[in-house]
Amino acid sequence: MAGESGQWFWNAAQNPFSPNTPAQWTAYSAQDNAKIEQSLKNKDTKAELANHHIFFKERMQVHKSDFQKQRPVKRDPPPPK
Repeated sequence: MAGESGQWFWNAAQNPFSPNTPAQWTAYSAQDNAKIEQSLKNKDTKAELANHHIFFKERMQVHKSDFQKQRPVKRDPPPPK
C-alpha cells in the first residue's frame, strides 16, 4: 500500500480547539496509519487503534476510556503519480 495511502495526523496542541493556538500536526505511526487507511478503504465509520477511535465523518480522535478526550485529525492525500 506504500505510495497509495494518505498520511493521517492528529493535532497535538495543548488546546487543539482554540482558534488562538497554532495546530501541531503529528503523524500517526506507520502501523496506526495503515489501520486507519484500511478502515477508510473498507468504508467503516471509524478506525480502532490501541487507545483511540478515529471517527471519519467528524475527523476526530476520541480516547476509548474518556470520550471527553478528543482531538481533530486530518489526512494528507497520497502524492500524485
